[in-house]
Amino acid sequence: MDSISNIKIDLTGKVALITGGTRGIGNAIAERFLEAGCSVILTGTNASEIERLNNENTVKRISYLQLDFTRPESVEKFLLKLNELDKIDVLINNAGINKVALNVDTTDADFDLLHNVNVKGPYVLCREVSKLMKKNGYGRIVNITSIWSAITRPGRSVYTTNKNAIVGLTKTLAIELGKYDILVNAVGPGFTLTELTATTNSAEDLKKLTEVIPMNRMAQPVEIANVVLFLSSNLNSYLTGQNIIVDGGYTNV
Repeated sequence: MDSISNIKIDLTGKVALITGGTRGIGNAIAERFLEAGCSVILTGTNASEIERLNNENTVKRISYLQLDFTRPESVEKFLLKLNELDKIDVLINNAGINKVALNVDTTDADFDLLHNVNVKGPYVLCREVSKLMKKNGYGRIVNITSIWSAITRPGRSVYTTNKNAIVGLTKTLAIELGKYDILVNAVGPGFTLTELTATTNSAEDLKKLTEVIPMNRMAQPVEIANVVLFLSSNLNSYLTGQNIIVDGGYTNV
């Protein structure tokens, strides 16, 4: 993966807001942005963890903010801090949650919980951050969807509904914001070998999964991050309104 990680993109002087940036794919995105010279604002839901990260942080280009889309007061507090910023050049809506259950076994509470985190949260941030981007005449927004925005399987009725909603949001914002040099895209990761994936699946489960992926392996988080990095950079000057699936060919099987 060294050659992949050495792709050079310059984001010096840019500011990126990355939700869910403290772990998994979000953390990989943050690392690539930092390597590219970007300043990053990372969000997480756990207030004590955010406080610890800020206390331990020694890098001036990193800051951490608490944001929990399930708590309206947290969102309100975050938006107040957002309004104090002069600019956000890049917004990465990465935070998300899932619950696997057949449609007949879901509840209204399940729907509301996933909707608030996976749809309403990105919707609100796109709305507020794009106001700042329009004022500055520049912006890149990348919404993290999933392979389940392109295909589905039993147990994912709510999650697939959420991710298809984000694709619709992405396409609409692309045509609303294009004239301000704000490009809006989505990236749909396939099966990715994050710490969570490795700890919640047995070695046998992972082996079976990789056998049905045409590339015979799961993605490394950096491989998702590199696509996000490209879309967020000036190398992307005309690609907008797209949902790019990064899955090693899985959705074509």
